[in-house]
Amino acid sequence: MIFAATFVLSSGRAYIEAEQRIDGLLASDVLSHLSTTIAAAEGDVERHAVTRRVAKLANDVRAAHTAARIELEATERAATILCALAIAGFCLAYAASLRALRRQRRLTEQLLEESNHDALTGLPNRRFFAEWLTYAIAHARRERAHVGVLFIDINGCSAVREFHGEAAADRLLIEIARRFRSASREGDLFARLGPTEFALATPNARDSRQLALLAQRLRDQLNESAQPPLADTPIGASIGIAFFPEDANDSAGIMAAANAAMYAARRAGRNHVAFNALAA
Repeated sequence: MIFAATFVLSSGRAYIEAEQRIDGLLASDVLSHLSTTIAAAEGDVERHAVTRRVAKLANDVRAAHTAARIELEATERAATILCALAIAGFCLAYAASLRALRRQRRLTEQLLEESNHDALTGLPNRRFFAEWLTYAIAHARRERAHVGVLFIDINGCSAVREFHGEAAADRLLIEIARRFRSASREGDLFARLGPTEFALATPNARDSRQLALLAQRLRDQLNESAQPPLADTPIGASIGIAFFPEDANDSAGIMAAANAAMYAARRAGRNHVAFNALAA
């Protein structure tokens, strides 16, 4: 629209200016001929009549040029307003598009965040953990490295929920997640898999002893003497441990092996650790 208005404006101005130049040349020729005609006219009456006609014609030409200039100026003003409105409209539309894009990006990021994280604790959820573990195992396979997985089930949450309500149980899980996250190493991934189930994946795990020490550190966090007790009922953790590639060769297999080890730890009693090799 802006280009169209500018083109019409410049074309109109050029056309009128060209017409005025042509009219000026024609008027010059006409006046030259008329002066000869006036000089050749016989008598004052005839010369005066020719002069009056010439004067009227000159006035008409000036009036036509004035009208053309007024129309051109009006067209310029209209075109200027049109250009300004078009620019303003374009700026408003562009700004609206940017706002819509930012809102879409924000909602997309929020949706991605919510689809990959647990709403209560903010930890990665089961879906994100499984995808991350798949990539970690693929990398470990290329590098001939190990990946350890700890499957953790919290003992005592059901009693807190029964005697103190859902809100108290939620606060308990949030605090457990905070303590577990602080105990994990940089590069590890800690996630919430279910109501009382958590998991920790640790790439480049060296051996079973290293993972056993990590499991003990997580259990110690539940009864850390320097922090307030988590609840008025005993809180513990049954932890199952599995290795890639010793226990399975893919993420689903490793998760199943760690889960089986966790059930073996639960059968052994509250607050125990078991390796998949010992799971029956």
